[in-house]
Amino acid sequence: MAEPILINKHQLAELLGENCKVSWIEAQCRTRKIPHLLIGGQYAFTEQHVAEILQMHERRPEPAQPAAPAPTAPAPQRRARAPRAPLPIPAGNAPLRDRGLPLHRLRRTGS
Repeated sequence: MAEPILINKHQLAELLGENCKVSWIEAQCRTRKIPHLLIGGQYAFTEQHVAEILQMHERRPEPAQPAAPAPTAPAPQRRARAPRAPLPIPAGNAPLRDRGLPLHRLRRTGS
Protein backbone atom coordinates (compact mmCIF):
# COMPACT_ATOMS: atom_id res chain seq x y z
CA MET A 1 0.00 0.00 0.00
CA ALA A 2 1.41 3.38 -1.00
CA GLU A 3 1.77 5.94 1.75
CA PRO A 4 -0.40 9.03 1.30
CA ILE A 5 1.46 12.25 0.64
CA LEU A 6 0.90 14.64 3.53
CA ILE A 7 1.28 18.41 3.40
CA ASN A 8 1.23 20.83 6.31
CA LYS A 9 -0.81 24.01 6.77
CA HIS A 10 1.93 26.24 5.33
CA GLN A 11 2.19 24.16 2.18
CA LEU A 12 -1.62 24.12 1.86
CA ALA A 13 -1.78 27.91 2.15
CA GLU A 14 0.86 28.22 -0.57
CA LEU A 15 -0.99 25.72 -2.75
CA LEU A 16 -4.34 27.51 -2.37
CA GLY A 17 -2.88 30.86 -3.41
CA GLU A 18 -1.71 34.17 -2.08
CA ASN A 19 -5.14 35.13 -0.67
CA CYS A 20 -5.21 32.08 1.62
CA LYS A 21 -3.59 32.64 5.00
CA VAL A 22 -2.30 30.01 7.42
CA SER A 23 -4.47 31.58 10.16
CA TRP A 24 -7.58 30.95 8.03
CA ILE A 25 -6.60 27.29 7.58
CA GLU A 26 -6.00 26.94 11.33
CA ALA A 27 -9.40 28.52 12.13
CA GLN A 28 -11.18 26.27 9.63
CA CYS A 29 -9.50 23.18 11.08
CA ARG A 30 -10.17 24.25 14.65
CA THR A 31 -13.90 24.64 13.90
CA ARG A 32 -13.86 21.43 11.81
CA LYS A 33 -15.08 23.12 8.64
CA ILE A 34 -12.46 21.57 6.37
CA PRO A 35 -11.19 17.96 6.33
CA HIS A 36 -7.78 17.40 7.91
CA LEU A 37 -5.65 15.10 10.01
CA LEU A 38 -4.31 16.01 13.42
CA ILE A 39 -1.00 14.24 13.91
CA GLY A 40 1.13 15.07 16.92
CA GLY A 41 -0.79 18.33 17.45
CA GLN A 42 -0.08 19.46 13.88
CA TYR A 43 -2.58 19.75 11.04
CA ALA A 44 -1.85 17.59 8.00
CA PHE A 45 -3.69 17.22 4.70
CA THR A 46 -3.80 14.46 2.10
CA GLU A 47 -4.39 14.95 -1.62
CA GLN A 48 -7.99 13.86 -1.07
CA HIS A 49 -8.42 16.51 1.65
CA VAL A 50 -7.12 19.20 -0.71
CA ALA A 51 -9.54 18.07 -3.44
CA GLU A 52 -12.45 18.15 -0.97
CA ILE A 53 -11.49 21.62 0.28
CA LEU A 54 -11.34 22.93 -3.27
CA GLN A 55 -14.72 21.37 -4.07
CA MET A 56 -16.29 22.80 -0.90
CA HIS A 57 -15.25 26.35 -1.81
CA GLU A 58 -15.94 26.16 -5.52
CA ARG A 59 -18.33 28.79 -6.85
CA ARG A 60 -20.17 28.16 -10.10
CA PRO A 61 -21.96 30.82 -12.10
CA GLU A 62 -25.69 31.04 -11.56
CA PRO A 63 -27.83 29.91 -14.49
CA ALA A 64 -29.27 32.82 -16.44
CA GLN A 65 -32.69 33.73 -15.08
CA PRO A 66 -35.32 35.04 -17.48
CA ALA A 67 -36.16 38.66 -16.81
CA ALA A 68 -39.17 38.99 -14.55
CA PRO A 69 -42.13 40.80 -16.14
CA ALA A 70 -42.93 44.22 -14.73
CA PRO A 71 -45.71 44.07 -12.13
CA THR A 72 -49.03 45.20 -13.55
CA ALA A 73 -50.96 45.61 -10.30
CA PRO A 74 -50.08 48.54 -8.06
CA ALA A 75 -48.38 47.73 -4.79
CA PRO A 76 -50.76 47.45 -1.83
CA GLN A 77 -51.04 50.61 0.25
CA ARG A 78 -49.92 50.54 3.86
CA ARG A 79 -52.60 51.37 6.34
CA ALA A 80 -52.11 54.48 8.41
CA ARG A 81 -51.47 53.91 12.09
CA ALA A 82 -54.37 54.76 14.37
CA PRO A 83 -53.79 57.91 16.41
CA ARG A 84 -52.76 57.35 19.99
CA ALA A 85 -55.03 58.32 22.84
CA PRO A 86 -53.81 61.40 24.71
CA LEU A 87 -52.09 60.83 28.05
CA PRO A 88 -54.35 61.31 31.05
CA ILE A 89 -53.88 64.57 32.91
CA PRO A 90 -53.91 64.14 36.69
CA ALA A 91 -56.77 65.89 38.46
CA GLY A 92 -56.24 68.37 41.25
CA ASN A 93 -52.88 69.61 42.43
CA ALA A 94 -50.94 66.39 41.74
CA PRO A 95 -47.50 67.31 40.38
CA LEU A 96 -46.42 65.88 37.05
CA ARG A 97 -43.49 63.52 37.48
CA ASP A 98 -40.65 63.46 34.98
CA ARG A 99 -40.83 59.93 33.60
CA GLY A 100 -37.18 60.11 32.49
CA LEU A 101 -35.70 59.90 35.99
CA PRO A 102 -36.35 57.37 38.75
CA LEU A 103 -37.91 58.74 41.95
CA HIS A 104 -34.72 58.43 44.03
CA ARG A 105 -32.92 60.69 41.55
CA LEU A 106 -35.71 63.26 41.64
CA ARG A 107 -35.40 63.50 45.42
CA ARG A 108 -31.62 63.92 45.17
CA THR A 109 -31.74 66.73 42.60
CA GLY A 110 -34.54 68.56 44.37
CA SER A 111 -36.87 68.66 41.33
